[in-house]
Amino acid sequence: MIAAYQDIKIRAVDDIVWIPAIVGSILAFYLLYPNVSLLALKIGMMTAFALAFSFLGQIAAADVIALVVVFADPYAFSMLPIFFATLAFLIGHVLYNRLKGIPRKTTIPVEQFLKEQNWIPLATLKDGKRTEIDEGLDSARDRVEENHEPGSMIEVEYGIPTVAYLGLGYFAYLVYILVFNQGAFLLPL
Repeated sequence: MIAAYQDIKIRAVDDIVWIPAIVGSILAFYLLYPNVSLLALKIGMMTAFALAFSFLGQIAAADVIALVVVFADPYAFSMLPIFFATLAFLIGHVLYNRLKGIPRKTTIPVEQFLKEQNWIPLATLKDGKRTEIDEGLDSARDRVEENHEPGSMIEVEYGIPTVAYLGLGYFAYLVYILVFNQGAFLLPL
């Protein structure tokens, strides 16, 4: 939940936030030993999926870690309710943004871009010259921050807080388990 909060608040997640989640994932393997094959398969599939999306430039490094850690839940079919809860938060937020008139793509001054963390840079515009920003999500913002020219415009896309959606989806899943299956946290796996 701390990662989700940071993703909403500052649109970045500190590396140290992942330590408890990684320890929890390792603990899940330890508690399931020697029956770890399903969990290993689930984590392996999610890792491959997340890395492919990262390689294609669709998600950032924190999103990859969040996907792997959230789906490291030891219950076999936990992926489905987490996925649907995450999807519900994503759709709700996108609809909210549309109702508030927040555009998916727009052009803003570089000064505004530097103040607001929720934009993904696509191209810089200066004196009629357009320069595409082809780097991945993690390095595109850094490139603009390092090489910006005062008075230039940035073509941007609204960046969705994927880690926040995953954190909220996982929290909703835990609430569901607590309400409808209280013994799940007390019974051996």
